[in-house]
Amino acid sequence: MTRSHSPRRHASLWFSFALAAVALVPSTGCLHLLLATGIYVMQGGNLVPPECDALEEKRVVVLCRPPASHEFRQAGAARQLADRVSGLLQDNVPGIDVVSQRKVDEWIDENDPGEFEELGRAVNADLVLLIELSHFELFNGQTMYQGNTDVTLTVVDVKDKGRRVWDKPMGEVLFPIHSGIAVQDKSAQQFQRDFVAVVANEISRNFHKHDPHANFAIDALANK
Repeated sequence: MTRSHSPRRHASLWFSFALAAVALVPSTGCLHLLLATGIYVMQGGNLVPPECDALEEKRVVVLCRPPASHEFRQAGAARQLADRVSGLLQDNVPGIDVVSQRKVDEWIDENDPGEFEELGRAVNADLVLLIELSHFELFNGQTMYQGNTDVTLTVVDVKDKGRRVWDKPMGEVLFPIHSGIAVQDKSAQQFQRDFVAVVANEISRNFHKHDPHANFAIDALANK
């Protein structure tokens, strides 16, 4: 169905965005994202389908494996990423039931995280979304932040003897893409949260409808 807007609705929407833009003028990053959102809404959206729709109407457990060489050091980031992806999938994938990360953490504390099919059976999941990080770095040198990770995604059918339903080497994810951030501008914990949010968004977009141009001003978020 073609979406249409009356002139009055157009004016109302643009007026709302203009007011918000004035309020956010001091924050360049917020302004860029606000304008992008305004254009998106006024155009009626430009959503593309997911690459993988296998998670729809399924009970899914999300497991993130940290890099093997830094498993202990990056365990916190891996858990943050799994939790963030779980929330995005729950909010955006039709009919999905995502197993809570609390249950995943409880299982990992008592079992080998490499046995992810056993995890899926233990929480009565239909599918496991396995996120594997070959590396996960926050720094570019000693004085600059620039997040850098390499991600591989695999969806496994627990009910069908661990059959691989879908997989994708996402490759390298950088944030910010074009430059770094001076370490004195924010804490490592805050930058890690920002980077995890960016990576989680890139992952979740594979499984639900999304705007392919939504990240065009992503570097502006780095300076917030």
